[in-house]
Amino acid sequence: MFVPSVATEPPTGFTDAATDVAQPSIGGRDSPSGSVFTQWNASRSPATRQTLLLGCVATPIPGWVDDMRPTVEARTVSLLNASAERVVGVPVETRDAAGHFALRPVGAAEGAAFVGIGRTFVGFGEHEVVTCFAACVVPKSMALATPSRACDASVLAARLEGDRAPPPSGVVLGALTWAVHHPSTAVTWGGALTFALGVVAVVSRRRPRSRI
Repeated sequence: MFVPSVATEPPTGFTDAATDVAQPSIGGRDSPSGSVFTQWNASRSPATRQTLLLGCVATPIPGWVDDMRPTVEARTVSLLNASAERVVGVPVETRDAAGHFALRPVGAAEGAAFVGIGRTFVGFGEHEVVTCFAACVVPKSMALATPSRACDASVLAARLEGDRAPPPSGVVLGALTWAVHHPSTAVTWGGALTFALGVVAVVSRRRPRSRI
């Protein structure tokens, strides 16, 4: 499977911590969505516990239409939050910032310290949509002590590599999308198609042999 991945350089002194940070559950290939992790990287500062997370999840799709983007982007943010929670220790939520998301604990009061920043990316494999993120986070207990983090710059410099054009929608997906955007016309043509199929069925049905 050749799919996109997130690339960036961790700060000096950060060491590999992928085995220390568990991936959030996404169901796996046996789930109805068939989603799987195709990238999971974690690096950490032993001194400050600041952690840089990079991750991608690939989900098979029958094709792509732009109407799918809002749902896919929402899932990408959910992936970012669920992954950041593994480091922060509590559920997190996003707040829009300049070119990225600011992360803080769910339900935190306005003005509360942020626990990190993150960015999301949407790319495509040959038959997959790939949702990716980059995040720099710290445990909740250390948020006040680290108003800015060394790995923030790595998140802001992160890029998606290996992306390709989205797969074509195909006849079925394209027809469904057209029907959603043209409901009245779709009903008319749907009725006409049903009538036509009924006529074909009557005309082509096998007739019983006559007995004399």
